Amino acid sequence: MRAGPVSGAVLAVALLAGCGAAGPGPQEWTDRMCAAVLPFMQTAVEGPTAGEPQQAVGDYLGRTTEALDRTLGDLDRLGPAPVDGGDTLAANLQGGLGEVRSAFSGAKARVDALDPADPDAVERDLPGALEPLARLGSTTGPLDQVTGNPEIAVTFRASAACGKLTRLSDAARAAAPDGPAVVDPNGSSAEGGGG
Repeated sequence: MRAGPVSGAVLAVALLAGCGAAGPGPQEWTDRMCAAVLPFMQTAVEGPTAGEPQQAVGDYLGRTTEALDRTLGDLDRLGPAPVDGGDTLAANLQGGLGEVRSAFSGAKARVDALDPADPDAVERDLPGALEPLARLGSTTGPLDQVTGNPEIAVTFRASAACGKLTRLSDAARAAAPDGPAVVDPNGSSAEGGGG
């Protein structure tokens, strides 16, 4: 006699579990995607702190590379996209941000290789060390590709996290002439003009 109610309870649990396995809807997925990119963007917009230029720029590039590592890990955990073409766009976003990470990492290695005992050489060679970042500005940004999907573009505009990401991206573009290496996920970058 107890088998009937127990079987019904097991069936109910199985159905509920099945409902939860579908994954996030388009809005939640888009929110998560933007939330994953935000830490990198916030770090990139902060720019280098005041201080000795080689150390300040090297520290900034290191912080930004670490933020990109976290962003890429969060994007890996995002899960399948709930819209057609979304997985391709997510892969393109990860690939684009992977290229940005490589540029930051490469620039950091070049900055770290400068001889701090020769301040004139550091001042002369620092802009050249940041050249990998300058190349980023000539490409289409990863977020441009994401917002090119009509369904994701709608959820992107409705997302608070994506709105913040857009504002940070706009701030990065506006600040580009002032910082030694400000990059946004839409591909905008600049070397500093403070020489």
